[in-house]
Amino acid sequence: MARRTLRLIAILIIGTLIFPAGIASQPETDAGRFDAIDAFVRDEMDGSNIPGVALAIIEDGKPVHLAGFGTAGDDRDVTPQTPFPIGSLTKSMTALSIMQLVEAGRIDLDAPVQAYLPWFTVADEDAATRITIRHLLNQTSGLSRRTGIELVLEHGDADLEETVRSLATAGLNRPVGESYEYSNANYAVLSLVVQEVSGQPFGDYLEANVFTPLGMESATTSLAVARERGLTDVHRYWFGLPVETALSELPGHEPAFISVEDMATYVTMFLNDGRHGDTHLLSAEGIRQMLTPATNETTKPLLGTEFTFRYGMGWFVGPFGAIDDARWHLGELPSFNAWMVLMPGQDRAVVVLTNADSQLPLPAATGVMSRIPNGIVNLLADEPVPEGMGLQTFYVFFDAVVVTIVALQLAALVRLWRRPLASVHDESGSRERRPLLRFVTPLLWELPLAIGILLGGPMVAGTGWRGTFTSMPDLAVTLLLIASLWLLTATVRVARLVRERRTAHPPAEQASIGRATAPAH
Repeated sequence: MARRTLRLIAILIIGTLIFPAGIASQPETDAGRFDAIDAFVRDEMDGSNIPGVALAIIEDGKPVHLAGFGTAGDDRDVTPQTPFPIGSLTKSMTALSIMQLVEAGRIDLDAPVQAYLPWFTVADEDAATRITIRHLLNQTSGLSRRTGIELVLEHGDADLEETVRSLATAGLNRPVGESYEYSNANYAVLSLVVQEVSGQPFGDYLEANVFTPLGMESATTSLAVARERGLTDVHRYWFGLPVETALSELPGHEPAFISVEDMATYVTMFLNDGRHGDTHLLSAEGIRQMLTPATNETTKPLLGTEFTFRYGMGWFVGPFGAIDDARWHLGELPSFNAWMVLMPGQDRAVVVLTNADSQLPLPAATGVMSRIPNGIVNLLADEPVPEGMGLQTFYVFFDAVVVTIVALQLAALVRLWRRPLASVHDESGSRERRPLLRFVTPLLWELPLAIGILLGGPMVAGTGWRGTFTSMPDLAVTLLLIASLWLLTATVRVARLVRERRTAHPPAEQASIGRATAPAH
């Protein structure tokens, strides 16, 4: 009996020593992982002069790490509760709303859009009759990326119905249903369908059927309300410096403004098959349909990283960092950047919200914006983070190139302006002119390059000069300055040439030559 008692006491002592240590070791391990992730984020922010970032990590059906870094403006720190603009991350909410109405029997995915918006059309009226709700969800309607960008730039102040009605003149870029092409226009139409079918303004529908059931207290589609709730300032880069800029309401798209804490709740719902506590926002089958790839495979560079993906309903499907089978989406305008990544196989998700963005069409300029979420995903998978140049280093080279080109052009212009007239006296006293080719030849590149920049510069952004100024203001200013200097140099060159020809034989000299050679009477 005594021996059994001693054995029991020994077991209790060993258990007391082992199990608390085992329980304590897991938080220490998590703390170590999250410390490494936070350090990585701070390093990327320092290397790219990013004002503020908010981060959420979800594991095992719940948020396990929420963090804010940097400033939200006006001496405010970014916190997990700071609202950020999320841009096109709202598309998954639009798709969720459509699927809720499908499960309520009020929308048929394969019905034409005109069943819900009888007046809806595009430039090809016959094609418009064949565009279905599913085509819009899967981004296979044929509406182009350019059309979607133009809706933001040219109809940004229009309301939802006005925005969709403006598509009456939009051409399709491919046959209806043939293949994927991302376009904001698809989801603008879907938002209006939600509004028409539900009988509620789209923002009110999201409030009642997504935000409130999930307890997303920061979430709104109203810019004014978001500001009241502490919306972060946002920034565009000017030659490497993040400059605060204004946000647009974009009522024709109604993008949401949400904190990373509430975004964590939102993406967790997808990992939990549409459930939040005892509330079902959508059935497990509805969630499965949203996350199932439905298009052709596409490979394209996106913010410095090459992605291979297909599209579901408001979600891209494909590899993300070290994860082969992820669901993800990007939301951005020139002043902010947002990512959400689902990793269903690992029961894990990541959300990254950034209050600045770079849209210069160069991998070194945009890479950090995709490198941060990729690096976090990789660190969670115990894989190395992607390497790349920070924006500060990139802009050292960019600014140096700009200054060098402008300085060389200014120097050439000054030399041309101060150069003496080409006509000089030679040793015999006769007059000769500098060869004409010396004046004309530089025009062969000065004029074409200047005109090429003025006509082709907007193609960099895929839109006009307005889009280029909005997306990449420093590059737009640089291109216009260089083109203007080339045009000015060409103009001065032509003016000097005209003066040269006039001074080669001035009128008085021509008259004296005429008198000297006139025959005697």
